[in-house]
This record gives sequence, structure tokens and C-alpha cells, in this order.
Amino acid sequence: MLRHPRVAAFLRWLPFIIIAANLFLVFAGVVNVAQAAVLIAVLEACLLGVVVAEFAAIRIAFRKARARGANRVQAAMASLDACLPPSVAFLVKQELLVTLAFPRLFRRGSPEAGATAVPSSGPTGAISAGMLAVTVPGCVLSLLFVGGPDWLRWVLFGVSLYFAFYAVGLWALYDSNGHLVGPRTLRVRHGATTDVAFPLDEAASARVSPEAHRGGPVSVDGGTLTVTMFGRTNVDVEFASPVPAVFFDRDEAAVTRVRFFADSPERAVAAIEERLSRTSR
Repeated sequence: MLRHPRVAAFLRWLPFIIIAANLFLVFAGVVNVAQAAVLIAVLEACLLGVVVAEFAAIRIAFRKARARGANRVQAAMASLDACLPPSVAFLVKQELLVTLAFPRLFRRGSPEAGATAVPSSGPTGAISAGMLAVTVPGCVLSLLFVGGPDWLRWVLFGVSLYFAFYAVGLWALYDSNGHLVGPRTLRVRHGATTDVAFPLDEAASARVSPEAHRGGPVSVDGGTLTVTMFGRTNVDVEFASPVPAVFFDRDEAAVTRVRFFADSPERAVAAIEERLSRTSR
């Protein structure tokens, strides 16, 4: 399966295709719910070999991420990429990361000794506040909804409540995962799945450099690690020689430059330059 990427991709989608096909048959009136459940169970049992292989891939990916320094949650997120189609894995990870961020509202961690926290939430707070401004009244108005069936009222309430919780979780996720400038290392982070440490004694310069980027939030191209917030970066750190960038969910890469976003790029650059002046003595 690993030798044929297209076959592997098809087999990852196959369980979802089976479920979607059975749902279509139910809504079309071809089979009832009980028959569809039995059919799904039989077909999924026929894919037992695929399921076993996927569980093995999850275990391997989990152990590899743990060996790279990931905690259990980060390792679990990395293992999802090994068993789910990319688009499904992305959606599942986003939901889980936002949900698991709720405890951070009540358990705020402090930066390590001697480290300077560099917030990098960007417009996430404003986006979350805007979502709450719509969804909280939506929860109330949906319960007062009259003139329609009861099920519609509860559907509207459920959708509004879901997005209200999502807004709070989104704010908690990015507000508590800023970058860290330590005495000897620069930790560049994004959400809960990216946390890359670089030795500051290898850094040559740091400057404010606002730029827009296309592509994913975390990418490596031409020896440059780019960690964006809504497609933007504003801090550029250059290293005198290639340094390793160790990820939880991908292969290690050698980089000579790091670009990331900070809410206050001037403060981030000042903190890095202060550490550079100390290490150069």
C-alpha cells in the first residue's frame, strides 16, 4: 500500500465512501436504517486488513512524534495524517485542537524561566469576538423561534452553540501558543502542532519584515521556514549556517532563515537582539 500512493489514498477514502453510499441508499428508500447498518458492518469487516494496517500506521506515527519531543496530544494529531485522507485529517485536527484548548482558559502556563513570550494570535481575538457577537444572540433567538417546527429550533440552537464554543476554543488555542525567546533558544510555534526550537547562538540577524505568503501556515522552501498567521509574517531571523528544524509531523529540515508572525514584531526583534548581544560576549 505504501508503494502505491494512489492505492493508499483510495483505501483511506473507501470506508467513508461506503458510509456515504449507504446513507444515500437510506435516504433514497432502497434500504432501511437497520439494513444499512448491517451492510456497513459487513463491508467494513471485509476491510479488516486495511483497518489493521491503518492502526499500525497510527502507532508508528505516534511513536515517531513522541521520539521527536511531542507530547501525547501533539503525537495524536500527527498520527491522524497517517490514517485519514488529508482533507479529513485537517478537519478532524482542527476540531480536536480547538476542543482540547478549552482547559487553557482555566490553566494558564507561564513562560519558562528567563524566556520572553511573544504573542502571535493576530486577528484571532477579533474574529472570535465577532463570532460570539453573532452566535450568542443566535442561541437565545433560536430558542424563542416561533412559527416553525420544533426540530428546526433545536437545529438552529445547536449550530449557534457549536460556533460559540468554537470561537472560544479558537481564541484559547492561539492566544496561549505564542513564540518564546529563551536565553539560548528561539521557539517558533503555531497552534498546538508546531513547536520548533532554534539555537540563538547560530542566529546572525533579526529584523522586522512584513510579508504576505501563499500556501499552508507552516512550510519549508529553499531553506526558509515560514510560519504564518492568516498568510502573514513580519519577523525575519537569519542564521549564519544551516540549523535543523525538527517537526512532530514531518521530516527534519535544515534551514538558514525563519519567518514568523508576531503581534508586536518590534518587541520580538528587540528580545532576539538582546539575546544575541549576550551570546556574542
